[in-house]
Amino acid sequence: MRQVSKDEFKRVYLELGGGAETGWTADYWDRCIEPRVDAATRFVVEDPPSPTHTRMMIVASATEQRLFFMTDESEESFFDGLDGRDGD
Repeated sequence: MRQVSKDEFKRVYLELGGGAETGWTADYWDRCIEPRVDAATRFVVEDPPSPTHTRMMIVASATEQRLFFMTDESEESFFDGLDGRDGD
């Protein structure tokens, strides 16, 4: 992971996020991400490790925004069991 400027973070978000198909749009940025950041917010990006890592994820805390990518399969297994079921 590398620390980047807010502008670089937003560039990666807009270029690799998938846009309207995934919901990672400029409108979402303006409504949900921009209001949560300030001058002290740290931005961290992990570039996609391979062409199959196309599912962008963002984890936010009070002081940091982290952006990383998963494969379709790793995203599905990540969320398995979160709803109380074991994926059956």
